[in-house]
Amino acid sequence: MSDCDRVAIIGGGVIGCAVARALAPDHDVRVFESGQIAGGATALAAGEVTTLSNYEDYPDIAWHSIDFFREYDGTRAVTFSERASIGLVEPDREGEKRRYVDRVAADGLPVSFLEAAEASDRYPRFDFSEYAGVVEHRVSGHVDPYTFTVSLQRDAEEDGAVFHTGTEVTGLTAQNGAISAVETADGRVETDRVICAAGWRTREVLLETLDVPVPVRPYRTQCIVLEPEEPLSADFPMGWYPEEHVYFRGEANGDLLVGGWSFAEDDPRGASGDADEAFRNHVADLVPRFLEGFDRARYVDDWAGIDGATPDTRPIIDTPADGPDGLVVATGFNGRGIMTAPVAATAVRSILTGEEPPFPMDPFRLKRFDTRSDEFEFISISGNE
Repeated sequence: MSDCDRVAIIGGGVIGCAVARALAPDHDVRVFESGQIAGGATALAAGEVTTLSNYEDYPDIAWHSIDFFREYDGTRAVTFSERASIGLVEPDREGEKRRYVDRVAADGLPVSFLEAAEASDRYPRFDFSEYAGVVEHRVSGHVDPYTFTVSLQRDAEEDGAVFHTGTEVTGLTAQNGAISAVETADGRVETDRVICAAGWRTREVLLETLDVPVPVRPYRTQCIVLEPEEPLSADFPMGWYPEEHVYFRGEANGDLLVGGWSFAEDDPRGASGDADEAFRNHVADLVPRFLEGFDRARYVDDWAGIDGATPDTRPIIDTPADGPDGLVVATGFNGRGIMTAPVAATAVRSILTGEEPPFPMDPFRLKRFDTRSDEFEFISISGNE
């Protein structure tokens, strides 16, 4: 595709705002958000940036993300807090994890296997007596999701993008095989391109308006914040415990955020916004097993939110072959929207302008799936599985 003037972006989460920022300098960009900017899954995210562990098979993608966050650190109120991240390794998975480390380290990625004694010396707040050790990723970090997304929005606005909040897109119009307009409750807006970045709602939007399915289904994920007896240090690592389907990281005030226990959700609009009692009990029993000072931790807060999943846990950033010309889909980020936003923005821009992306696009192609059905088995991911 060549450069175009008018672009309508459906969705004002982190993906929509990142894409708007990338396109606004030389496109007429309008973003349509049914609620508020960063008001959906983005606002409920943990803000983790663990791209090197999630895309170790495509390091160019991973480094593109990390490089962006390092360069963006300090923009407005955005802080990219770089922290190591560790994966707890149970004894029966030691061999598997050592082979994994040997393979990715040989490719030059900053990852190591630390035996339990060495890990205890480096991370004294932990009790690794039950574990063979940890997989340590030395390059990762986190941002505040809302602050990051609003900063992207302001960047886009400074370049002329217009954001329409409280404005639901009710339809898409195509003429002569090409996108021509978006329909909203406030009226019809003509456009040359549509970027559908509406999270789990993307499937509904495209099916109902264009009869173009994408293999995305909603799932529900949860978070809990605990206050330990002694605050966590500023260099407390991020981490995950795959067998228990949880991830964790420290908060700026020394509290601990624990997330995970994700399940496919058949009623996303009616789902509870609170964490389940079973998850709260699970976290209360689990955390003191590997962290000191949490036997009497104080419960602070919890929440749950809905996001979109794909069959292989990687997003779709592509132009559907059966859709009208001018339609681009950016959806199915499986809880990794914050960390993948810079990649999605660059990928969408490359699709619209024909610019060569600095990373392979194959992991994001829609054609990698044999079916467009949403009746696939949901794979829960917590950090790096």
